[in-house]
Amino acid sequence: MRNRIVLSAISILIILGILVYGIGNRDDIQTATTEQTKVISKMNSSEGQWIILADDKKIYVENFSIWALIKENENYTIVYELKKNTKKYYLKKIVPEDYHGRF
Repeated sequence: MRNRIVLSAISILIILGILVYGIGNRDDIQTATTEQTKVISKMNSSEGQWIILADDKKIYVENFSIWALIKENENYTIVYELKKNTKKYYLKKIVPEDYHGRF
């Protein structure tokens, strides 16, 4: 009987831990957007690197190698996300326009 109580208590603690982790570990993504657009300019500073789109959105690019390959005044299909906690847009995927949006 005692083993059954201990096993039940451990099971409940594991389930509660999974629930708390699932609720607290959200990516805090407010919106995700896919669009075809032109990259107007690229910038790099101590805070990171980013691209400016035709609609003047500033998209942060976390991977320097990807940022370095992006060309100004070229059209791309991109996926980016707006994060709730930073209120910044982050690049997730990018392909040249001639790939017809295939990721």
